[in-house]
Amino acid sequence: MEDRPLNSRRGLEPLEWSATGLTVVLSMAAAATQQTILTAIAPLPLSLAVGLNLVNRKKLEAQFQGVVQQQEAKIAELVASQGQQQSELGNLTLALSQVGDRLEDVQKQVMQLNQGTQHLHDYTRILNTEQKQIEEVLDCLREIEKNTHVIQVDPSHAKAYYNRGLTHQRLGDAEAAILDYSEAIRINENYAKAYHNRGVARSTLGDRKGAVEDLRTAAKLFFEQGDISSYQRARDLAKRIHEVGSIEQDSKEVPLEILFP
Repeated sequence: MEDRPLNSRRGLEPLEWSATGLTVVLSMAAAATQQTILTAIAPLPLSLAVGLNLVNRKKLEAQFQGVVQQQEAKIAELVASQGQQQSELGNLTLALSQVGDRLEDVQKQVMQLNQGTQHLHDYTRILNTEQKQIEEVLDCLREIEKNTHVIQVDPSHAKAYYNRGLTHQRLGDAEAAILDYSEAIRINENYAKAYHNRGVARSTLGDRKGAVEDLRTAAKLFFEQGDISSYQRARDLAKRIHEVGSIEQDSKEVPLEILFP
């Protein structure tokens, strides 16, 4: 059943009080007319019931008002809490968006750092290669200086001329190498290695005829000296130059494995 409106219950209060008073008056009137005591007090329970009902109604209304106020307070609290949660959710969403943007920036920075690290590794490898090349050049220059000093002390030192010529050839200076090999051959006409390496140097300069002659002479001397492996090596190289025209392929550098140290 639906509850009656509060105003309707308030409208009944005067009637209830009037009924209570009427009952009391009737009771007193009955006593005054000398009716029996039973007849006089008969309406009293009804009066008491009506009065108690009124009191109980007041208490229930007060309790109802308290419950309503509590529920309204709870509802207001829930509304406020929901608003706060929505605000916090909005702040959290914004924070997550900012974190996502920051994470994307960090990933880009990490990618750039990785690329920079790779470039650094490549550059370091290039520097290491260049450093080795510089060290090799310095070693060659020291070797040239050492042999030059030996030649100054002993101009007839064929080995010093040969070693200096070999160092010039390793540095790519074929003309200087040919001059030193020629001096070594002048001092020692049976210097097979000097003929061989001079033939290689002449080939790099395009002197095909001179290269073949030197290599064939080297092969003859190696054979006479009993160095068969060196004889075959010089002979094969002379044949190659005679047929192909040069020992060079795609590079101007002479493969060091064809030189005699």
